[in-house]
Amino acid sequence: MEHNKTLGAFFYLLCFLSLSFFFSCGDTEDTEETTDSIFNPFLDEPDEQWLQLKDEDWEKLKDENWVRLTDEEVKELINLDIPQDWGFNTEDSVSQKYHHATLFQRFGDIPQVRFIVEFERMGRSGVVTLALAKQIAAHAEATYFIYPNAVTRRSLEETRNLLRRTEEQEELRLLDQLRIEDPKAWVKGMRAVLIERHGDIPEVDISIEFLRKLELELPRTDNDCHAYIGAYKTLYGHSENSSPYEFYSMLEAVNQVGWFGDDLSLRRLEKYRETREKGISFYDIDWDDE
Repeated sequence: MEHNKTLGAFFYLLCFLSLSFFFSCGDTEDTEETTDSIFNPFLDEPDEQWLQLKDEDWEKLKDENWVRLTDEEVKELINLDIPQDWGFNTEDSVSQKYHHATLFQRFGDIPQVRFIVEFERMGRSGVVTLALAKQIAAHAEATYFIYPNAVTRRSLEETRNLLRRTEEQEELRLLDQLRIEDPKAWVKGMRAVLIERHGDIPEVDISIEFLRKLELELPRTDNDCHAYIGAYKTLYGHSENSSPYEFYSMLEAVNQVGWFGDDLSLRRLEKYRETREKGISFYDIDWDDE
């Protein structure tokens, strides 16, 4: 399963949704005030419990490829003359410049504004690594800080949930490398992770026992397969929150009991088998050549 690509799509969707209600606006001071705080970014104060980053943290989040604003660029934006009627008919690059100038002029040269402007100017994309996930969550926090309302707080909450999922996947990525080097130690590690995430419940015991038999190439009965399929559905339903190895194990169980009915699942199973045979991590599978 293509976990990273799915997370990437969700992260960027949330970022753009959080900005959609004010990004294309011009001067909002003359806009008629509404009683619905969701659509008025100037009614609320940010709730301190939602703010995790300190002033010094913003620079720490910027990696070696980060493009920082110069003081001269900031000065230009602060002094930029912004037309009253800029909006949907303005060229994208110019519109973004007016938007960024508005942020500096309204809120000043503060770490949150610098982070938002630099992040948006770079237009970062691609596979969502843990570092990029942290930057996207930080962008959401900075947006909530300057525009505190229900929409931006909800976006912040969602990006943090997705960041947590990315952190979990990173932990599983490291575990998958351990599987290649020491399968028995991997079984113990997976058990600890699954108990932490799901609790010490029967479905975890069923899953770990099936994973152990599969990885150590021990005999597996059809009853083992049915039990694992049931446990997998209980733990994950139709979500993509499982590790690639758990999903691969589900494909093996379904295949053994003869439930496969589509070529795509069979091709994925073969891809997993080839990758495992070569001693390559499931996180390094190139699905584009499928």
